[in-house]
Amino acid sequence: MITLFDLAAKAPIKSWSPYAWKARYVLNLKKLPYKTLWFDYPDVEPASIKAGIPPLMKKPDGSLYYTCPAIIDDSTGTAIPDSFEIARYLDKQYTDTPKAIPDGTEGLQKAFEEYFMELLTPIWVLIVPKVPPFLSPNSAKYFYDTRSAFLGKPLEQLAVDPEERKQIWAQIKGNFDKLDAYYAKSDSTGPFFMGEAVSFADFVVGGMLQAIRTCLGSDNEEWKAIEEWNGGRWKALVGSLEPFASEEN
Repeated sequence: MITLFDLAAKAPIKSWSPYAWKARYVLNLKKLPYKTLWFDYPDVEPASIKAGIPPLMKKPDGSLYYTCPAIIDDSTGTAIPDSFEIARYLDKQYTDTPKAIPDGTEGLQKAFEEYFMELLTPIWVLIVPKVPPFLSPNSAKYFYDTRSAFLGKPLEQLAVDPEERKQIWAQIKGNFDKLDAYYAKSDSTGPFFMGEAVSFADFVVGGMLQAIRTCLGSDNEEWKAIEEWNGGRWKALVGSLEPFASEEN
């Protein structure tokens, strides 16, 4: 049995973090038995330390940073954070399951993840302020305090006027156009980054789309616009990833 550490939210929302979604997609692709433990933000560090999960990195002040997702594999005693490292581990440990990172593409998949997250940087100012309302009070306060400190201002001050918001969305649309150009090179053979074969790159994009939809709301006009961008590619991608989107474990 594998245990997945994920971030909790108020019902009916389950998994919402783009980072945890990547790990969840991988586990579902491989059809490995797993269970989910849901944590409020302040509980992630003590739970990780207790479970023997190493920190993801050191903060600028030298303190250790623990985060979700992380997994514990009971069969090997392995505890590991970070969705990409989780995918690498599961591919190497469970060789009889579909690979999230096809042979010979590890560098490509990692580079794509970093490139995509850079492309989506402009969207944070629009969606981060929408996260606290669907968290528990303890999680919401933690998220508010830490993200306000990181961004240099209280989250409510991130609100932008309609014209500035329009400009930000135009920039985001342009970045999705760049992404579309990569996908278009494979779309004659399948809906995924590598054509017919789903891979970690698709989970990177799909996880972020899941998070955007949760933050904005499925009926939100800005979300509906994203679904229609690039000939409906992103709506179609989320649909193609649906077989790997189970949250029931």
